[in-house]
Amino acid sequence: MFKTILKRNVLSIIGIFVSCYLLFSMPYAVSSGITSGLQICFYTILPSLFPFMVLSSYIIKSDVLSPIYKALAPITKFLFRQNDCSVSVIFMGLIGGFPVGTKMTAMLYENGRITKNQAQRLCMFCVNGGPAFIITAVGVGMLGSSKAGLIMFISLCLSSIILGILSRFFDDDNEIKSSNKTYGQSPLAALSASVSDNVNSILGVCAWVILFSAITECIRQMNLGDNVYTAFVSFLEVTKGCSQIAENTTLPIITAIIGFGGFCVHCQVYSFIRATGLKYIRFFTGRVINGALSALICYLLLMVFPIDIATSLQNVSGVMPFSVSVPAFFTVIVMCIIMIFDIDRRQKIC
Repeated sequence: MFKTILKRNVLSIIGIFVSCYLLFSMPYAVSSGITSGLQICFYTILPSLFPFMVLSSYIIKSDVLSPIYKALAPITKFLFRQNDCSVSVIFMGLIGGFPVGTKMTAMLYENGRITKNQAQRLCMFCVNGGPAFIITAVGVGMLGSSKAGLIMFISLCLSSIILGILSRFFDDDNEIKSSNKTYGQSPLAALSASVSDNVNSILGVCAWVILFSAITECIRQMNLGDNVYTAFVSFLEVTKGCSQIAENTTLPIITAIIGFGGFCVHCQVYSFIRATGLKYIRFFTGRVINGALSALICYLLLMVFPIDIATSLQNVSGVMPFSVSVPAFFTVIVMCIIMIFDIDRRQKIC
């Protein structure tokens, strides 16, 4: 009995001992990593990700965009074998940041608006870095080129869309639920619930970023060599990974790292993909395919639109204060206008 339990939990036990060793043998490295993680959270994640998480929850809870869903339903049904309410998930999954698409998918599935198979397939491709991170932080901050960031963002979006089209052939669930029923809460109730629900979500994202930042700093202090450290960091944490490899690699490789996401992002979205019943190995496979496909698309785009990258800025840290993007800004503004008109319309009806 004891041997069975030991074999089943051997990785957890090893992880506990390794963690204790690092905490006691490298306290300054752990402290430095946590400080770096907090900077990333305060200057990048909170300003750029939290508004999108609140906005995505509001879209689901208020159902304010249902007329747009129904207009685009034939397209989503034909391309992705998804129903009309999946439009918001696909769109926000492309521009909202890594965990937004999977969180919206989990909400739709819990509300019974999409089937289990639809939810699992959405989680396969609705995971993408937002323009604030890809274009501003990586493109401008690390590579010194907004054009490079734009090419990477387009490559990643096209890769996600292609993966979504391929996912329509997965499994044999032919049921496509309809969203004809109105699920929307009142605007104020939806807004209040969206803010409250996403406080815990954003804290969870920040906690994973801080934890992986401490781990990567400990790895750096081990002096395993630049190549080993770069490989570890690239697969563990996407922000530090991009910052580490920006000086010595090509744009398609950086795009592939972002497309894979890093295990920190995988941990951030794990609770949402687990809610849909999607096995992690399938999600992992999808991330690998997405990384490879986005790198190929980026390579082809660079053949058509060659760019010069300013190497003098490649060694800049990936943390940029209040990283923003024009598309993200206007998206938030438009959604606020829609919410205001929706509140006014419902008050008149009452």
